[in-house]
Amino acid sequence: MKKIIAILFIFGVCSVFCQEMDSLQVIEIPESYANKTGEPFIVKKDSLYLFRTSDVFLVNKKSFLAIKNVYQSTLQQDKMTKELVEKYSQTLRRNIDLERRLKINFAENDRLDQLVYEKTQATLQNTQKALDYTVNSLEKATTSLELVGNGAKRQKRKGVFEKILIGAAGIGAGVLVGISL
Repeated sequence: MKKIIAILFIFGVCSVFCQEMDSLQVIEIPESYANKTGEPFIVKKDSLYLFRTSDVFLVNKKSFLAIKNVYQSTLQQDKMTKELVEKYSQTLRRNIDLERRLKINFAENDRLDQLVYEKTQATLQNTQKALDYTVNSLEKATTSLELVGNGAKRQKRKGVFEKILIGAAGIGAGVLVGISL
């Protein structure tokens, strides 16, 4: 009888403990949780957890919120950095395009300057030829004027000489007529 009572007692105790274990809910954390991103599990008081991961980090609510705020501010700074890099890249692309246009403009200006230089050289050569022609013409005109001046002086001397001869002939004729009469 003692054996029966002992067996009944053991079964009674086991059934009581088994009922208590059945009323507790066991939450299993799988091994894949180690690679999970996002919000972590919130652990409730009086719950049983079975961790299949190699490491578990427990953080209180204040620490979790602080870490979460740092993480979100880092994400925002990352967005700001990304926007800053994008704007810098746009500015750099625009400056490269402006530099390319400036090089094209300088090349066009150089080409136009070369054309102006060539036309100016041609104009200077034509002006030089015109000046040479004018100098030659002036030298010929000066020579002609000198010849005309010399001819006029000769003519004037010749006219004076002729007048002297005519006057001397008139005197000689008058002397002859006066002697013969």
